[in-house]
Amino acid sequence: MVRSKLPTPASARYLYPPMALLTTADFLVTLAEPTRLRVLNCVAAAPLFVSDLVAVLGLPQPTVSRHLRVLRELEVVRDLPLPPFVLYQLAPSSGPRARLLRAVLDAVRDDAPFAADRLSARQCSRSELHARLARTDADAG
Repeated sequence: MVRSKLPTPASARYLYPPMALLTTADFLVTLAEPTRLRVLNCVAAAPLFVSDLVAVLGLPQPTVSRHLRVLRELEVVRDLPLPPFVLYQLAPSSGPRARLLRAVLDAVRDDAPFAADRLSARQCSRSELHARLARTDADAG
């Protein structure tokens, strides 16, 4: 007997409901996942490409991409396409969730591993962004 695959409803494709539907506790729990918090900390320090995050954090690309997707769904990170790349940065926001996000980022500021990640992120962002933009401009011209 062959089983057919049932179509998945569109809503089942998302791990988390839109940010407005999450409780404050769920929002904080989602941010507090250790790897996700490291990714967020780096993106808050400087706009970064996925490959930059992979280099800074020493994590596999699929892991970084998965956490970025969750952070985008939470509306705390936004992506900026720079073909053929995508740059990730902290999303501008206001209100109670933005204050919570700033408080979380402030809380990890003095933690040595997070400070080291932020420093590496800033260094990587400055060097890589200019090099990639120059290559993209050269390819277009």
